[in-house]
Amino acid sequence: MAYLQTKDFTKNASAGDYAGKDRHSIVEFKIKDKKPFVISATATGPKVYGVSYDKKSKILVYRETLASKKYKEISILKIFKDKDFGGGAAGSGGGADLTKITESGQCYYCSYAFNVKGGKITKAPTIKELGQAARFVQADMNLYDVMDKCPDDWFDVFIKTANVIVETYKNKVSGNVYFHRGSKFMQKIYEAKAEVMKADKRSDNVQAPGSFSNDKWNPGDIWMSTYGTTDYVLTNRYETWSELNQQVLEKAGKLGGKTQLLGISLKKVGASAKITEFNLPKRVHNIMSSYEGFRFGKVGNFFSSQDIYMYMSGQEVQFRTFSGDSAWQGEIKGVSAAGGKIGGGNVNFYCMKHIGQNIGGGRGNWNEKSILNRVDDERVYDLYVKFYNEQNTFQKADYPIVPKADFMRLFKEQSSNFRASKYMCMLFLETFYKGTRTQRNKVVTEMIRYAASNTDQSSYFIKVS
Repeated sequence: MAYLQTKDFTKNASAGDYAGKDRHSIVEFKIKDKKPFVISATATGPKVYGVSYDKKSKILVYRETLASKKYKEISILKIFKDKDFGGGAAGSGGGADLTKITESGQCYYCSYAFNVKGGKITKAPTIKELGQAARFVQADMNLYDVMDKCPDDWFDVFIKTANVIVETYKNKVSGNVYFHRGSKFMQKIYEAKAEVMKADKRSDNVQAPGSFSNDKWNPGDIWMSTYGTTDYVLTNRYETWSELNQQVLEKAGKLGGKTQLLGISLKKVGASAKITEFNLPKRVHNIMSSYEGFRFGKVGNFFSSQDIYMYMSGQEVQFRTFSGDSAWQGEIKGVSAAGGKIGGGNVNFYCMKHIGQNIGGGRGNWNEKSILNRVDDERVYDLYVKFYNEQNTFQKADYPIVPKADFMRLFKEQSSNFRASKYMCMLFLETFYKGTRTQRNKVVTEMIRYAASNTDQSSYFIKVS
């Protein structure tokens, strides 16, 4: 995922609703068809609507809503290359497909560094050399498909990432080093986690929050191992998170001895690559966060987007529905932890844990879908009025409080997704602000830790970034 680039305007889109059209024309079509543009390098940024476009200067004139009469300008090179432009989740190089390609590719290059080169990669390996490395890889995409489908800009990433890993671990391993992505070996690792999850749910004192997905226990995109590919190393029936996570630490070599098993979280590196360790024995990353406020949207305009933004210890978290109007969640924004997410059920878990109330009220079972499917317009307006002046500093002159009649009309005009998302956001604010300052800080700390796979129940891993 990325911004539109100058080179994109030298060729036609190969995918998307406007496939075969040049990008200048696509901009104009999107304006005519009243389709949104996204101001971000990712699909999750704020959506705006084009008014006019100048090809020569590449300046897009836009408004934040279709009803707005306030116009702003932005370079088209600050607009996300979404599926309309032939990017985003469209085509073989987007979304889950790209992830599968690049993570599998990283396995082959890491194997080449450890098992064939025996150290840093100094020049791009040939397909024959990578084929030698493939004997030690179990990935859900074969080498030849990776080489055929992978975008060109990823091969340098593969080398830099492999090099920082081999430099760090070549003297900490013995024998052949295997790399896994989507393999049976990996599945067995997460099955061991699932067994502990079951035991936890049966206990009188449940420790793990809500769904506690695999990647929140350990976000290893790929796993490195010196065990044979059929040796399932976490197969004992662990009863507690501490027992399981102690084994992960031990096999990673963090309690002494060689590295035998290691989860590796991958980020697309730039000019250089570094390794950061998470969930060490002393939990050095467990830092309390402080709540610093919120806005109805990025700029304080309730109707500009379907989200709210919360701010905490220099981080910002965007809350909104991400799967139509059926699932609501938070996502950490910004360079340091982009992509970290926490689902609505887990946000509610922490509200109950620290504030003693569900989002929307009550203390019993919480039903996210029921709330999202039954939007109460009057309650949304009441909460809008209640929290309007609680927002962090914004341009109130540009976004004054909307009179009730206008608010109700504008809200009814929005999509079901917008209405459901904003409703849950307002209910969350209502519950969140019933807590004391200390309680609110505890909630945001737990949310940040969860999104970063850094809960007390999460296990040791490294991140290459």
